[in-house]
Amino acid sequence: MLLDAEADICAYVARDTIKTRRLLSEAVKDFRSGRDLARSHRLRVFWIPEGFDADDESQRNFIAELLEEQVSRDILMNVVFGNLTAEDVRFFGRTSGLAGLHLALLYVISTASEEFSSTRDLAEKLQVSQGAVRERLIRLAGCGLLKQFGGGATLAGATLKGRVFLNFCGVLRREISLGSLSAELLHLMRLLDMRYAPSALQFARDSLHLAGPALTEVPEMATGRLVSTIEVAEERWGVDLQDIPHVIHESRDWGLAGDELARKLREESRRFDP
Repeated sequence: MLLDAEADICAYVARDTIKTRRLLSEAVKDFRSGRDLARSHRLRVFWIPEGFDADDESQRNFIAELLEEQVSRDILMNVVFGNLTAEDVRFFGRTSGLAGLHLALLYVISTASEEFSSTRDLAEKLQVSQGAVRERLIRLAGCGLLKQFGGGATLAGATLKGRVFLNFCGVLRREISLGSLSAELLHLMRLLDMRYAPSALQFARDSLHLAGPALTEVPEMATGRLVSTIEVAEERWGVDLQDIPHVIHESRDWGLAGDELARKLREESRRFDP
């Protein structure tokens, strides 16, 4: 399957046994040792119970439902949503201090016509200190919403996950403002371990400058805190999350020197492979 150059995803369904896992591990290891490392990320393995009886109709129906849930979740969260997870949302929400700045920062970077080259540029844009910007850049990069090619804000850009997260925030804000949550949004919230309780919104607004497990780990509070963060970013920095004009910059080329260095390091590291 991995040799199929035209396949974007190589899906494999297998019984969850030690023998199968060992064979798969050896096959992937062999593939990686002699070919482009980037290709093996296309492999998606969906495990079914070892004792599955294909002749039993009830078991077939159960496994069909299980696989449908696993495949849809994998495609939605790991492909469409760029690996956005519930922990990413909570990590983002744990920021204390100047409320809404991390969301405004991500928005500004994702919609900028040119990549920012320094924290000073971003600080002047948002009229805050460079220290506040640096702290939040680290947090945004830590949860995978931002990529950086150097120190500070050097060549900072939003990742796919970062852009999807901003879009999700826009949908969440709009539907909660209307007082009606669609089935699609509720499904996404469930996958991100979030739940909506109107009474949590005011509590989240009052405690937005604080940080603590109860403020982010409770599913209802995770939602309330994110909505409150969006409100502050809109009011203070004019962030508009409806129809976000994302700007996607071309991937940076390492150049011949960078490619040669990567090749030498790969050859060197193979000597230490077990």
